[in-house]
Amino acid sequence: MSVPTTVIQQFLHPPIGLMRLEHVAGAPFTGLKAFDRRRPGRGTDAYGIRWIVLSSPPGYGITPGASANRFDRIVVTIGIHYQLLDGELVTVQSEESNAAAGFTLFNESFPLNVALEAAPGIEIDLWWLVILP
Repeated sequence: MSVPTTVIQQFLHPPIGLMRLEHVAGAPFTGLKAFDRRRPGRGTDAYGIRWIVLSSPPGYGITPGASANRFDRIVVTIGIHYQLLDGELVTVQSEESNAAAGFTLFNESFPLNVALEAAPGIEIDLWWLVILP
């Protein structure tokens, strides 16, 4: 069943086939970190972020799946932050995942930053989802 898509939604989320991955330098990442992709007049000039778990400590159970391998606990927590005109910081979108790989498309355009927390002992790699040049 198809879902109607408005022109505004196409701007906020271009078709996934028109996006490309841009590696976030510095991997592997552990713990809590905030990331941005600054461009003039924009906080984070991207449409989403993709992650892959590179390694996990012994004791983390993993179940293979058709769409993604899944751990027996939450391994990645993502918070998408925006800044209001008065300077206040707000978290508009928050997600937790037990998937070994996945991506998040931003609900609103151009967030200030993306905070990502890897569970203890988890190492991850990241890519921005950006539009083709």
